[in-house]
Formats: sequence, structure tokens, C-alpha cells
Amino acid sequence: MDWPWWKEDTDIEKNLRGHSTAIRLRHALEELGPTYVKLGQLISTRPDLMPSAYISELEKLQDHVAPIPYGIVRKVIEEEGLVPEQSFTWINPEPIAAASIAQVHEAILPDGRRVVIKVQRPGIEKLIYTDLEILLELSRVFEKRSAWGKLHHVSEVVVELGESLKKELDFHQEARNADIFYHNFEKYDKVVIPRIIWANSTRRVLTMEYIEGIKISDFNALHRANYDTERIATNLVDVLFKQVYEFGFFHADPHPGNIAIAEGETIVIYDFGQVGVIDNSIREKGMELVIGMMQYNVDRVTRALQDIAIAKGDVNHYELRRDVARLQQKYYGVPLGQIDLVSAMSELLDLSMHYQMRLPVELSLMVKMLITVENIAGQLDPNLSIVKIAEPYGKRLMLRKYAPRRISGELLGVWQDYAELGRELPREIMGILKMTEDGKIKVKMEHLNIQQLTAKVDIMSNRLSLAIILAAIIVGTALVAGQSNSSLLTSLPIVQLGFAVGIVLGLFLTYSILRSGRY
Repeated sequence: MDWPWWKEDTDIEKNLRGHSTAIRLRHALEELGPTYVKLGQLISTRPDLMPSAYISELEKLQDHVAPIPYGIVRKVIEEEGLVPEQSFTWINPEPIAAASIAQVHEAILPDGRRVVIKVQRPGIEKLIYTDLEILLELSRVFEKRSAWGKLHHVSEVVVELGESLKKELDFHQEARNADIFYHNFEKYDKVVIPRIIWANSTRRVLTMEYIEGIKISDFNALHRANYDTERIATNLVDVLFKQVYEFGFFHADPHPGNIAIAEGETIVIYDFGQVGVIDNSIREKGMELVIGMMQYNVDRVTRALQDIAIAKGDVNHYELRRDVARLQQKYYGVPLGQIDLVSAMSELLDLSMHYQMRLPVELSLMVKMLITVENIAGQLDPNLSIVKIAEPYGKRLMLRKYAPRRISGELLGVWQDYAELGRELPREIMGILKMTEDGKIKVKMEHLNIQQLTAKVDIMSNRLSLAIILAAIIVGTALVAGQSNSSLLTSLPIVQLGFAVGIVLGLFLTYSILRSGRY
């Protein structure tokens, strides 16, 4: 697919010539500043918005920002109503991490607990809001002047990404997300979620429990600690499916920097700024896609894809089914445990993009999470089968879907809806009849092709008028010329002009009739 808003001959940097468009896009976003870097990182979590080559490149986006001095960090903490000496007994002036929106410092609470403080950069909120307004205006102009931009609703995408970015600026929202995760996994010994210290947290300052661990991508350190990487990989994927299929609330950006392994091979999850919420309907439709792929059922996959996606234009059902069949042919005969589920789902996303079918945001985030975790787990255990881990969750989901209690509940709901309709329908009909009687209802009829019909009638009327005028000129000129045998009258300019006009109009009328093809 071509991406016309990024030209190959751009001159952002001379040393980027010869690189792919995706690489040059990444470098451009890094140069444009923190807002665009963060937007690029958000886009990298949305495989429904760009081809996989662009998504892979945007995942490499780095925040090239210098840490802000501790004096400024302290000022932000004070502006949020916290007194550093009372809220903390010690704050490390050197940050342990710095990014475009915030930076993180280690600290100790008065009760002796180790914590980390996430402090928002001063002025970043105003900068991001200004950049988003500019970007939205540019996207609207692009939408008006570009068929591609209009087709893909670029301004809607900018608004959607902007809302996600604004949520990340509110640390209260991230704290609430972390609390939900904590309670979801409270009784699950394979995962630990840092507790939020609400007394020391505000909209721009987030304080949470410090949990020490080894970065999950530091394989050498994991081996030195004698951790079983295969078991860790299995647990990581299991945690992924538990988030989606049990809680319907999942971490949308589980890159290696947000996952660590603590003592006892416990999985630690950080940074809850980006989360996804997925309801039963989307879960079941997503499972229909997966089951259809595993059963090599082309019609089931095609139906599920059309059922869950929003088409931006007319979709050729025959061509879509043909391409789904081609995709499934790649996996035909492959044992269940060896099916590359992540690749299959990624190709389905690319297929939906090709047919301009937009999947729900939550499903796209879920697929992205699956891709990211599969990459991490695959390095921990190359022989890991995601399908085998997912299978029990899929079975439980299907059992819940067709459970007698649920079916009876749905039937009861339908019966209640019809009962309500039966009670309300006579009253509604009487209301319509009363409005009709009072003359308050007007019927407006619109012929879909009336404009074309009107245009044709106008053309016919013009030709008829022209023909009448032409006939009048010819007849009138002939009558004048026939009044005398002398050449004096016929030599008058008005007579000659009449014949000339008649000939010209006659030729024009003949040409227009021949050109229209209706003769």
C-alpha cells in the first residue's frame, strides 16, 4: 500500500537518502519533538493503522531528551501540593529513567518503604496540546485535498490518538489502571503489580512501590540467576491470555522495558498508561476469527471478519473470501501446536487494511500485545506454542458463550424487549395517528436520480428551443427572399446574415445530437 503523505525524495537529512520510507519517517518524528515521538509510539501499538514494516520501525522510536535538573523536579512536586521533606525521607536526585513526558526517581517513604516517583516534565502538557491542535488542522486540510486522506478519515485517527496521549498525561488515570491490575492479579502468584501510594500521588506526580527485578530481555542475567526461561515464557503468555479472556482489561504496551522478573520467577509489570478494555462481544468475535483459522474454515473467517470490522467502502465479498482462502492455505496441514498464530493474525490485519476494513481499536491493541509478547516469549523459549496455551482459554470462552444459563438469560432479555415493545407499540401508533390528524407529519419524497433526470430534460429543452429558433430563422429568411425576383432584396446583409446564422445553428445542433449518441 502506498502512503502518499510521505514522499521518497524528502530532504530531512541528506544521510537518510537511500533508506526506506519507514526509517525516514521514524527519524522525522524524532526530530519533530516529544509530541510526535509519543504519537509514533502510540501508532506502533496500532497495527490496524499502518503496514507492518512501518509498525516495526516505529517501535524503535527513542526519546532523545536530557534529564531535567532535580531542582525543577522538586518544584513540580511542590506545585502538586506535596512537601518533599514530609512526603519522602530521601529522593535520589539522579533519575533512573527519563522520557519525553516524565522522568523517574527512586525515593524512600517515612515508613521506610522504597518507592519510585514518576514526575511529569513542566510545560509538556501545554506543548502536546498545542502540537495536537496544529496536527488536527493539518489533517483536516489533508482530508479535504486528498482522496486517500478522506477515505481513511485521517482527522478521526488524529483525534483518537490525541485522546490516548491526553490520558497518559493524567497520572491519576494511570494509577487507577494500576489498581485494577493489582486487584485482578492479587491472588495470582505468578504476577506482582506495584502498589500505588495514593497519598503521594497527584495528576502530575505518581508514586508507586519499588519492586526490584531483572529486565525480561536481559537473558544473560536471567541465566546467571538460574531462572527457568521456558517456564517464564509460558507464564508470560498465560498472563497475557488471562488479561484478555478472564478480565477483559489488558496492558496495551508490554514491551521489554515494562516487564521484569523478580525473585521466585515472578513477573513484574510496570507502566499502565496504555491499557485496553475488551468486552464479551469483541472477545467472542475475535475468538471466532482464531477458531476459523485453526479449523481452516474460510467462510467462518470471512463472516467473522466482516462482522467485526467497519468497512470504509464497498467490500468485494468474493475477492475477500479468495484472499482469506489463500491465507489459510499457508497453514493447511500444519499441526495445531506449530501454527504461528501471531503471523496469521498479523496477516489478517494486513488483509483488513487492504480492503479498507477497520477493526475495533481494542482488537488491534490485543493483536499488538500478542505480537509483542510472542516476540519476547519466543526468545525465552524458541519451542513455545502460543496456540497450546491459548486453547484452554478458548474452550472456556466457548463454554461460557453456549452455557444454558447464559442462553436462557439472553432469551429472557429478548422476551422482555418484545414484551416492552408490545406495551409501547399501541401508544406509539396512536401518537403517530394523532400527529397525522393534526397535520404535524409531513412526507418528504426525494428521487435519488432526480438531478440527472432534470439535467437531461434541460438539455432536451435547450435543443428543442434551438431547433424552433433555427426553423423560424430559415423560414423567415426564405419568406423575405421570396417576396421579389430582384436580386436587390436577396443581396441585403440581413438576408445573408439570416442564412448564415441558420447554417451555423443547424451545424451546431447536428453536432450536439451526433456527439450525444442519441439519434
